[in-house]
Amino acid sequence: SKQWYQRRVRGHRIGAKYCDVFPKVKVRGEKVHMELHHHELVQYEESLNHVISRYLSRWRWLLLGPHRVFGTILEPAIVLCVDTSGSMVTVMEEMKRELIALIWTVLKPNNIKFNILQFASVVTKFQEEASDPTLDMCKAAAKFVGELQAGGNTCTIDALNAALSDSEAVATYLITDGKPDTSCKAVLDKVASIGSRQKIHTIFLSQGDKEAISFLKKLRKETGGRYHCCVEGFEGNVVSHQLLSSDLPASLQGDSEKSLEIPEYSGDDLRLLSREIKRARRFMANSQKYRDLLAVHSGTQEMANLKLQGAEMVPKINPDAVSAFGV
Repeated sequence: SKQWYQRRVRGHRIGAKYCDVFPKVKVRGEKVHMELHHHELVQYEESLNHVISRYLSRWRWLLLGPHRVFGTILEPAIVLCVDTSGSMVTVMEEMKRELIALIWTVLKPNNIKFNILQFASVVTKFQEEASDPTLDMCKAAAKFVGELQAGGNTCTIDALNAALSDSEAVATYLITDGKPDTSCKAVLDKVASIGSRQKIHTIFLSQGDKEAISFLKKLRKETGGRYHCCVEGFEGNVVSHQLLSSDLPASLQGDSEKSLEIPEYSGDDLRLLSREIKRARRFMANSQKYRDLLAVHSGTQEMANLKLQGAEMVPKINPDAVSAFGV
């Protein structure tokens, strides 16, 4: 807040080993350390704990249901471009199940216009263009998805050409398990030549194919879209279970049994969210280390025993043992 930036700083030098602990701001281009009182740090940690809890709620939401497979749908009118080539046979049933769930739990409740386009050796449209998700239309779309079968090649160029020609849609969601049969450069060049206003969001249903991942990330970057990598069901369920079983506000927990490692995600949404959670954990650790220093130099143990929302704020912490929720 403004008062934090306007707070006067004392004219004391800070030892180098404490520079990462003491809060600092830039004043006229020079970094200066701020004088903060114990109660201000407690208020900061309380606000930070609320932020972490919101991040974790969002993280849990992204790991459950169709969001785990398809990520977040942002636009009011979309084309779902679904790969049904032969390589999709191992994930086809799960993809169909989650796609039907996406129709009923995301597209219809949020009144998102949509069309579905399947591609393998040939391209087949559910309908000519994206339209409103009426009850009859959603039933027909679910039936269309339920009848999808894996087989054939991967004609990504033809599929994207058809999807980008939809005048009602503002974004295409390319759902695939690998790179196209043609060269990746040919697809990128074709998309660039079309010059569509649509964004292309890419959704990868496989794991480990570095060439396919590189292609999908380039495609989404060229069109201003996002890249999402489907989180495997078991991994997503384990992490979600740990989140659900935690006693929030868990950023105040120091119990090592309840600590939670944040996996490395390659998809844009989860990767950015995980990065923010890690930053918040670091801020929480620094704030508590700073309060520890205040308690030690003040000589009053009462500061260290302050209670916050029924949870004890422990001043002496190991910065290397910070849980996913804080310390």
